[in-house]
Amino acid sequence: MVTVPAQPDLEAFVWRQLEHLAGVTCFSVAAVPMPLVPWQVAHTIQIDARAKPKASAWDRAEEARRIVWALPEVPWPQGVISYVQVEEGPFWAPDDDGSPRYVMRAQIRVHPVPSGPPVPMAEARAAGPVREE
Repeated sequence: MVTVPAQPDLEAFVWRQLEHLAGVTCFSVAAVPMPLVPWQVAHTIQIDARAKPKASAWDRAEEARRIVWALPEVPWPQGVISYVQVEEGPFWAPDDDGSPRYVMRAQIRVHPVPSGPPVPMAEARAAGPVREE
């Protein structure tokens, strides 16, 4: 029987890299398995940077952008980040009350840390998903 490892929690990993930035939040917008590489998942992560004045919100958004671009270089025992692309932003999108906010969305592709010998893709697909108990 083929064991397919569980996907690592990318959203939590990204947050750990950004949590020191006051006024910055992040969350997952989507997570889609890659069709030709099913063990790899493409996540869309949104990062919001808030601060007053507007220039401070921009500075935080820019720092978050640099951190996201560097994610493939950050050691992570649970997963491997193989791709990062900032798809939108940072762009100005004030909160409903007019408070300063910049928004950025990035696609980040991740897969579990390889362990053991490689499994032929046809065999992995035939085995179907593995449920953890």
